Amino acid sequence: MRFILSLFILVLVTSDMEAQQTIYEEARVPYKREMYGGFLLHGDGWGLQFYHARYNTARDRRLLGVEIVGMKHPKEVKSFNPYYEDARGYFYGKANALTILRPTYGRKLQITDKIRRSGAEVNFIWGVGPSIGLLKPVYLQIGKPDRIPYENIAVERYDPAIHDVQNIYGRATWFNGVGEMRPYIGGFGRVAFSFEYSGETTGLKGLEVGASLDAYPVEVPIMAELEGVRNKQFFFEFYLALQFGKKFVQ
Repeated sequence: MRFILSLFILVLVTSDMEAQQTIYEEARVPYKREMYGGFLLHGDGWGLQFYHARYNTARDRRLLGVEIVGMKHPKEVKSFNPYYEDARGYFYGKANALTILRPTYGRKLQITDKIRRSGAEVNFIWGVGPSIGLLKPVYLQIGKPDRIPYENIAVERYDPAIHDVQNIYGRATWFNGVGEMRPYIGGFGRVAFSFEYSGETTGLKGLEVGASLDAYPVEVPIMAELEGVRNKQFFFEFYLALQFGKKFVQ
């Protein structure tokens, strides 16, 4: 009698588990493509990404996309003019601001499928492409004359030979110098794992955790090379991205 009762309970539990799996499986359709984007944070800044994925098979997707990220130098330290409370903070020694555009080709390979709506699909991702660094000169608000109190404030491109903590009032707006941007062309690569957890069959929500490398043939002059500060040629970063999107059947 105990054996029959135990067998009956086992059958009920198994049927319930199968039903939970089947509820999701029955709602599935063969997807053709995905579109998603999101925000990413890395060790030296943040950025935006947008991707289009085309299904080659149920587990293999081809990725085409673009990312735009800001990249700081590790030696950037925010400073403030101690004599003026309303002065904007600036980064002493920063000569240029670097923004990177990354057109990307890659693949998205499914590792584990999402069995239930509350589960997560795990994917391995790789991508490569050009790294287009856009270097914009930094402009500062400079106090005139070179003593406190200043009689007037002028906006000037940062020059380490004549600008220092004595005459820097604060940071000018980012748009100063946009017309003077110059490109640095290099290469980009990344590897990552994504965890997609949307409860909607056609929805896409996920976290992506990975590492990226931007490499250039020469050092990118973000900082004025003062007091032993050196600029970098390679930018290796770990990143975390929050993504939202949708899957399509056509």
